[in-house]
Amino acid sequence: MAAESDMAQMMMAAESDMAQMMTAAESDVAQITTAAAGDVVPVASATAAARPHDFTLQYPIRREYFLDTFVQQAPARIRKRRHNGARLVAAGAEALESSIAETVADLAESRPPLLVYVHVPFCASKCTYCNFAVDTRQTSTLHAAYVHALGRQMAALEAMLPPDKILGGIDIGGGTPTLLSTSLLRELLDQLAPLRARVAPSLEHPLSIETTPAIASAEPDKMAALVAGSVDRISMGLQSSSAAVLRDLNREAQVDAPARAADAIHAAGFKRFSVDIIFGLPDQTMEMWMADVAAAIALAPDAITTYDCLYRGKGRVMTRHTAAAALPSWRRHYGPMYDAAYDALAAAGYVAPYGSVNYSRQPGETGTSAYFEARLRDGAPYIGLGNYASSLLGGPLDTWAFAPYTVDGYLAAIDADNLFPADFAYALPTSELAAKTALLQLTFGSVDLTRLARSLGCDVDAVAAELGPGIAAACESGWLAPAAPGSNVFSVQHGAFAAMPSVRALFHTRGSLQWYQAQLRATTAR
Repeated sequence: MAAESDMAQMMMAAESDMAQMMTAAESDVAQITTAAAGDVVPVASATAAARPHDFTLQYPIRREYFLDTFVQQAPARIRKRRHNGARLVAAGAEALESSIAETVADLAESRPPLLVYVHVPFCASKCTYCNFAVDTRQTSTLHAAYVHALGRQMAALEAMLPPDKILGGIDIGGGTPTLLSTSLLRELLDQLAPLRARVAPSLEHPLSIETTPAIASAEPDKMAALVAGSVDRISMGLQSSSAAVLRDLNREAQVDAPARAADAIHAAGFKRFSVDIIFGLPDQTMEMWMADVAAAIALAPDAITTYDCLYRGKGRVMTRHTAAAALPSWRRHYGPMYDAAYDALAAAGYVAPYGSVNYSRQPGETGTSAYFEARLRDGAPYIGLGNYASSLLGGPLDTWAFAPYTVDGYLAAIDADNLFPADFAYALPTSELAAKTALLQLTFGSVDLTRLARSLGCDVDAVAAELGPGIAAACESGWLAPAAPGSNVFSVQHGAFAAMPSVRALFHTRGSLQWYQAQLRATTAR
C-alpha cells in the first residue's frame, strides 16, 4: 500500500495525465465534428488515437450513452414507443403495453433457442479491476434467501416454456457462485435441473460455472458436488501468478492455490476446464505476463482466455487510482503482450484465430461456454436471473432489461411476487445493435456479417450499410481482411492486435462517439 502522501501525489499525477489526454481528445474532436453526417471514420480514428484504452470489447464506451439516449427508469413494467428511429423503453403513469413477465412469456414461445444466465453475486472480496454487481456479505441466511429467490425465478421460467422449447446453454456466473456452501449449490442445481434438461442434445457441455483457485483448492468435495449436479464446464479465474500483482488486485488468498485447485478440478471430472488470465495490468511487465501464460498452461486446462485489463467503468478502484499512471506502459505493451501469448499458447497446443482472446486445445472448439458463444457470436436471446442480470427479450436483439442492481432490491422484488423485475430496460436501432454485436464477435478474431445479419433479423446488405465504412477503413489499414475473396467474414490480421482499439472504434456509431466527445468536453470544462 502506498503512503497517503504518495497516493495523493499519484492521484494528482493521474488527474493531470487524464486531463491532458482529454484535452487532446477535445482538440481532435473540434477538428472533425463538422464532418459529413455519414463520415464516422475520422471521428472514430481521432477519438481512438487520443483515448485508446476506452475502446474495449464492451460497447458503448459508457453505458450512460444508452441510458441517456434509449432508456428511462422502469420500476416494474415497461412500454415501447418509437422516437427518432430508435426503439425506446419508457415508464410513466399512462397505461403500459406489457410487463417484463409478459415479454419473457412471449420470448419463451419464440423459435430461437433460448439461453439462461444465473447470477450469483457473492464474493469473498472485491477485486480492484472489477465493476460487476458483487456483494461481499458472507451471511448464510442472506445466501440462502438469494438461492430461494433464484429458485422461484427458475420455476416461473420453466412454467412458461413450451414442452419442446430448447435451451442453447446455461451459465452460472457472478460474483463467485462457488462461494455458496455445498448444500446451497446442491439446492441451486436441483432447482435448475428442469431447465438443464431442456438443453439441446447436441451440446456436450452446456452448463458452466465460475470458481476461484482459493475455493477449488480448499473445497475439492464442492467440485465433485458440482459434477454430480450436472455441471459440465468450470472456469477458474487465475488472473495472475504473481503474488505482488494478486495483492494489488485484492486476490492474495489464492497465491499458493492454483496447482491444488487444478488438481481438484481435474479429479472431479468436469468435461471442460477453462482458465482466465489478464494482461495490461498496472506495472505488469512482459516477463510477468509470460510467467502468467506459462502458469496457466501448466494447469492443463482445456481452454485459456486472455482478457485485457479495462481501465474504465464505474466501481473499479483501479480506474480511479492507477489508470493514467499505467497507460503509457499499457500503450507500449498491449500488442506485444497479446502477440507473445498467442505464440506461446499456440506452441502449447492452444489454438485460436489471431485476434481472438479465447484459446482451446480441443479440436473445433472456441474455448468459451455454450452460453457465451451463442450470446456473443450469434446474438441469441437470453434470460438473466438474479440481481442486475440482464435479459435480451422480445426476439433476436430486441429489448434489454436489467434486474435491480442490489441484492436487497432484487430480494424485495421477488418477495413482492415480481418474478422478473427490472430497474430499467432499453432497446436499440439496427446501427447500435450492429456495433455492439460486431465488437463482441471481434473477441473471436473476426466479424461475420452473415452471422450478424441473422442475429439482427435483417439482410447482409443492411448490416454492410452500417458497418461498411469502418470495415473498409480497417481493411485499408491492413488490420482486417476478408477470410476469402468475396467473403462476408473479415478476420483480424496477424500483428494487428496493437491497433485493436482503433479497429473497435471504427465500429462505434457516430452518435455514440459524439456523445462521448461531449462528455470529454464537459469533463475538461470543470
